[in-house]
Amino acid sequence: MGMERLAAAVAALPATGQEADVLAALVRAITYLGYESAGVRRPGEPGWVVRHPGEREPAPDVALPLAPGLELVAGGAGDRDGLQVLAVVAGKLLETARTRTRLAQKAERAERRAREVLERHRMQTLRLSELRGELDDAQQKHLLLSERNRIAQDLHDRAAQTNFLLALKLDWLMSDLAPDDPMRAELEQLRTLAAQAAAQTREAIYALRAPELTEGGLQGGLRRLLRAAEADGFTTRLTVTGSPRELPPEVEDALFKLGQEALTNARKHSRGSAIIVALRYEPERVALVVQDNGVGIAKGADIEKPGRFGIRGMLERVNALGGELHLLPGDEGGLLVRAVIPLRGVTSHGDSHRDRR
Repeated sequence: MGMERLAAAVAALPATGQEADVLAALVRAITYLGYESAGVRRPGEPGWVVRHPGEREPAPDVALPLAPGLELVAGGAGDRDGLQVLAVVAGKLLETARTRTRLAQKAERAERRAREVLERHRMQTLRLSELRGELDDAQQKHLLLSERNRIAQDLHDRAAQTNFLLALKLDWLMSDLAPDDPMRAELEQLRTLAAQAAAQTREAIYALRAPELTEGGLQGGLRRLLRAAEADGFTTRLTVTGSPRELPPEVEDALFKLGQEALTNARKHSRGSAIIVALRYEPERVALVVQDNGVGIAKGADIEKPGRFGIRGMLERVNALGGELHLLPGDEGGLLVRAVIPLRGVTSHGDSHRDRR
């Protein structure tokens, strides 16, 4: 008879649900074990978290620890051994309920952050569209350049990193769940949303094609980048060899963005004093080299890991055009970034030309 009562009491506890649901079912189930009243309280605090019957103050005939911060109290004469077993089972269910609540809260925060990233992207796109309509040609040209660069940098520094951290947190949350846990489907949907946000961020960054190339082409754009480095105190030089000619837009754009990223890294992280850029036109390919005299990159460093988004961007651009990218230590220290892109049938003509700064 005692085992039947205990089985009935355990069966009355919900397998899933919030902490409050488990506690409410527990104080009712205790009556199966012969007790007249029951309640759950926080030791040292007045009042009850929950009690049964609701109008009766449970007599503290038996008090057992239930879960961290909670104590189970039963009044009357009942099955003490059964009550201990029921308290253990209820404690495990409470632990599971609390874990589920924490996971749900983390998932909610992650989802809110993902939606904030998407909303920021949308607002920045609207802002760019508004600028086009509000400014006259001269103002639009000046402000549009700075706004495009600011948006691209913001997406690079904020949105892309947020998407990466969000994906890591979601994977961590899912690793704590059982394969059949109903929360897994919700987190899978959230991970899909995060992947969509990451894809949209990459598309936005790559869509911001360098407007600096509209004046002076690739060489003019590189000269402007070097003048910006000179404003930071660097000594610079641009060397152009081979037979300069018009390049396919996708090649010109990729080389400029690569030079921009390499120069930005050198200015921010190299701790050097000089930067040299070399552009070489060959009959079937074009090569760009950016070298500084700073601290260089640690030997064996993983240049493709997600945290190095700028370098990953360089690799993706060059690989998409069938080219090669190498990051090497310079002969006299510093870092040497070298990209080679095939021209796929573009012919070369004219004499060699060299331009030094």
